Amino acid sequence: MSLFLKKTGFILLTFIGISSAFSFLSLWSLRQSSFYKPSFLVNSIEEKSFHYVIIGASTGLTTLNTKIIDSILKTTGLNLAMDDTALSSQYLMLQHFLAQGKTTKFCILAPSIKDYDVKENTLSGNDYRFLPYVNTIYVSDYYKQFSCQPGRLLNNSKWLPTLGVSYYNTEIFYPSLLAILKPASRNRFDDKGNYGYPIKINDDKPITEFKTLSIALKNDYIKKIRDLCELNNIKLICYFSPINRKKIKIDSKDYTIINHSNIFKNESYFYDDIHVNYKGRKISSEYFANDFKALLK
Repeated sequence: MSLFLKKTGFILLTFIGISSAFSFLSLWSLRQSSFYKPSFLVNSIEEKSFHYVIIGASTGLTTLNTKIIDSILKTTGLNLAMDDTALSSQYLMLQHFLAQGKTTKFCILAPSIKDYDVKENTLSGNDYRFLPYVNTIYVSDYYKQFSCQPGRLLNNSKWLPTLGVSYYNTEIFYPSLLAILKPASRNRFDDKGNYGYPIKINDDKPITEFKTLSIALKNDYIKKIRDLCELNNIKLICYFSPINRKKIKIDSKDYTIINHSNIFKNESYFYDDIHVNYKGRKISSEYFANDFKALLK
C-alpha cells in the first residue's frame, strides 16, 4: 500500500510539474507576443503619448477607425477596445495602459450601449486575455472580485497557472503555440488595434422609424473610469455607436457625450443590429472626427 501511494504521489507530482511548465511557457509566450490586445499594447506600441485611446467592446472596436480619424485630425490614436468585454474589463484595460507608462489626453469609452446601465458586473467572455499578466496587482485584484468558477481559476493562476491555462486551453494554449512561431501575429486587429466587419449583400433598406432607448449611465464602473481618468489628467468621452433602427436618449449630464446612435438612415451601413460594416465604420469615424475636433481645442 505504501509503495502504491508513493508511486501515485510521484505520478501526480510529475503531472503537476509538467503541466505547470507548459502553462508557464504558454503565458510567457503570449506575454512576448502581440496576439491579444494586452500584450499587443506592451510589445508592439512604441509610442508613449497619444491624443486619445479607445477602450470598449466590439462596438468600439469596429465602429471607430483610428487611422481614418488621425488622417483627418492629424492626431495619434490607439484602439484598445476588445470584443466580448464589459465596462469592468475596460477599466482594467485603462489600468493596463497606464501601467505601461503611457499617457493620453482623451479616453474614448465605447462599450456595448446597454452595458452603460448594467448594475451587477460579471466576468466577461474575453477577460482571460489578461491572464499572462495575472501576477500584476491590478489584474489579480480584477479577477479576485468575481466569485464564479472562471474568476477563481483565473485569480488562482498566479500560484498555479495550469488552472487558467487548462480551463481556457483553446484560447490560451493554442494561441501561445502560434505566438512562439509568429510573435507578431494579431488576433483580428490591425497595427493600431482596429477591426471591421464586411459589407453584406442586398441590405439596402431605408430606416424611416427609430425606437428611443433611455440610458442613464448607472454602471458603477463608469465613475471608476472617470475617477481614474481625472487622476491621470485624462478627459473622458462616452461614445454611443450607431444602432440599427434605435435612437439613444441619455439621461445624464455628468459626462461628455458623443451620441451617434441614429446617424444612419439605411441598413446598408450595418453588419448586424449593433455593429456597422466597413462602409459604416468609415462614415462613423468621419462623424466622430468632426465632433471630436471641437473638443481637441
